[in-house]
Amino acid sequence: MAYTILGGLYAIGMASLVQGIMILAGVLLVGPAVIAAAGGLEHINLVLANIDVNMTHLWYPQVHPPYAKYAFLTPQYLFSFFFLLAFGLAAAPHVVNNVLAAKDNKYFKWSPLAAFVIYAVIMYLCKITGFAARSMVEEGMITLPTNVANPPDYSFIVAAEHVFPGIFAPIVAVIVLSAVMSTTDRLMLTIGSYVSWDVYKQFINRDASEKSITLLSRVAIALSTVITLYLAWSNPPELLAWLIWMGIGVMLACFVTPLFAGLYWRRATREGALASMIVGLVGISIISYAQYTKVIALPMHPSMYGFILSVAAMILVSLVTKKPSERVLDETKTGMFIREKKT
Repeated sequence: MAYTILGGLYAIGMASLVQGIMILAGVLLVGPAVIAAAGGLEHINLVLANIDVNMTHLWYPQVHPPYAKYAFLTPQYLFSFFFLLAFGLAAAPHVVNNVLAAKDNKYFKWSPLAAFVIYAVIMYLCKITGFAARSMVEEGMITLPTNVANPPDYSFIVAAEHVFPGIFAPIVAVIVLSAVMSTTDRLMLTIGSYVSWDVYKQFINRDASEKSITLLSRVAIALSTVITLYLAWSNPPELLAWLIWMGIGVMLACFVTPLFAGLYWRRATREGALASMIVGLVGISIISYAQYTKVIALPMHPSMYGFILSVAAMILVSLVTKKPSERVLDETKTGMFIREKKT
């Protein structure tokens, strides 16, 4: 919290660089070691098949109701989850802020692709390491803690501690904390800037000084930190992954359509963007609640339906409202490709 408040975007950019190197190096070190300790990919598949043969398939059979809590990965769900992961996370405000931290325009050409490749390596290696940990639990090689509400969240750390000597345990903890902090600091900065600039200055006090805005941003960051710590200590969810994916799902339903339309569709309007975000948020909220209370049973992740509603709202409202001027569209380089200035 301290370096987020004092250093702002530059401090987070530098810290994320160091943390990213630690995460990448740590996952490349720990992941293969845990997989090897579990007996290799072939042995892991055999153990998972003994638990449930469908664990070794691309998706689970479509049975209603599902025969197990984890048997929800149907082809439709995986399709929606691809959008959730590929577009929802990419459009997250705290991720976009990192893109804006680049010093030189030339870095925009390859940095998104490089970042996606690195992200894919980390994510898939962590997933395979999770399969290895599940296999190790089944064979009694490791034991997850029982005095917590979310034992699966400890599988990576427990498996790593089993593979590496005790002296390396703090290093594993640093790797995990780096992953946590690299996201948390950006989220805190995003909350602070939204409260101070996007809400306070735009709607409450347009003449607010930079000093008062900075102070309000720091207060918002501090309060969000305190509230988050209280929620984490008082009543943590059974599985943090569900909360994380639901948050990313809201981003998919609310931010992806206006972001991409604003970049590539010259007919998109301000009113269309606002309608898109509102409809997407209301849609995912209603659908998520209906699925949670078992009023309906839909095959895809709730965010996909919110995303579809968001796209529809953007198109319909933009087409019935006034198109932005050509001058604004040219100045913002809106269109199907980025226009370079000719010198």
